[in-house]
Amino acid sequence: MTSWPTKQISDSGAKPEALSSQVTLPGSAQRNGVKGLAQGDLVYLGCLAVAGLGIWVRDTAWLSAPEETLAILAVVPLFVWLGAPWRIRQASGPLPLGPLVGAALLATAGLVLDTTILLAAAWTFALWVWLKNRVSADATLLRRLAILPVMAFPWVALDLTPVGWWFRLSAAWVVDHAYGAMGFSVLREGTNLLVRNIPIDVAAPCSGLNSLQAILMGGLVLTWMEFGRSRAYWWIVASLPLLAWVVNTVRVCSVVALAVGLGPEAANGSLHQLGGWAVVLVVFGAWWGTARWIAGARPAKRTAA
Repeated sequence: MTSWPTKQISDSGAKPEALSSQVTLPGSAQRNGVKGLAQGDLVYLGCLAVAGLGIWVRDTAWLSAPEETLAILAVVPLFVWLGAPWRIRQASGPLPLGPLVGAALLATAGLVLDTTILLAAAWTFALWVWLKNRVSADATLLRRLAILPVMAFPWVALDLTPVGWWFRLSAAWVVDHAYGAMGFSVLREGTNLLVRNIPIDVAAPCSGLNSLQAILMGGLVLTWMEFGRSRAYWWIVASLPLLAWVVNTVRVCSVVALAVGLGPEAANGSLHQLGGWAVVLVVFGAWWGTARWIAGARPAKRTAA
């Protein structure tokens, strides 16, 4: 893998290949990479590993749909792989106390409020403090990659139930207006629909929460790989929640189309799952093409070496 220029960010859209800046590293760190970790660093990372495991097991309700939520277990290995080769600086003293206190306070708030997203943010921030002080890398690229570990925890499934409700309600609203505009008779009450006298309930499994975590995770990985050096990076990242909403809404519309065209049995059968995955692929492809166009349309930004 080739190193990146130390102080240059462009809109080329090229796939990032390494975080490492072109620097000369001291002694064993240069020869051994992560083997150059000091004992204190190993203890710190070990504590992070134990804390991460604790966040995973404190509430296992997210395992109710393992085929969609277990993907989060791949986030940390993906993070390590995407950032390789890691160049460890020779330890120059303890980590700054202020940021560590901030991470501890954030974690305490997460425990008191029983909110997984705060715990995930605290864990990711604590990891970032270590990375910033111990890894020799382009600071901008490292900061962009460092948001990925927040997706390693099941905060979507555990904390975003209200968001799931709004996903369901808005999907039912879109079905009501879209199918009504096409001349179908539609009645809607909340998330309950009657389309051409076929009752359809946009129930909790249709909230998209289980797939939302996978979409956000996969979207972040693909965005880093394709647009990690682009000025449009943060705009593309910000579009991922909208992408998840569009995927879920189009999926609900496709299920309604199956029920109207082939009957309720077809909408509840294997075509339901196959159609859902087809929608995900099509919408992801459209988003990917749009993101590439946006990244290509933005002028390059270069900083002086």
